[in-house]
Amino acid sequence: LFAGAYADAARYSALAVRANPGFSIPYVYLAASHVGLGNVEATHSAARRLIEVAPNFSVGGYVRTNLFRPYLMDALAVALRTAGLPE
Repeated sequence: LFAGAYADAARYSALAVRANPGFSIPYVYLAASHVGLGNVEATHSAARRLIEVAPNFSVGGYVRTNLFRPYLMDALAVALRTAGLPE
């Protein structure tokens, strides 16, 4: 995802979702990957499912608790906001 390989990121995120559909993190990356691919329907589907699995999810909360470099988290936050996830 962070390297711009959105199709690969979407594929691996989807595999993680299938392996553990109750785990929220793969939906974060699935939604962001589909933003990068321009897949509006898939983006919104992943975002909706993320909120179902983690009703208290927020972009700000996720960014604050993640250990990736700040510039990577900034890019991810933009994608998640584009996906329509709550701030």
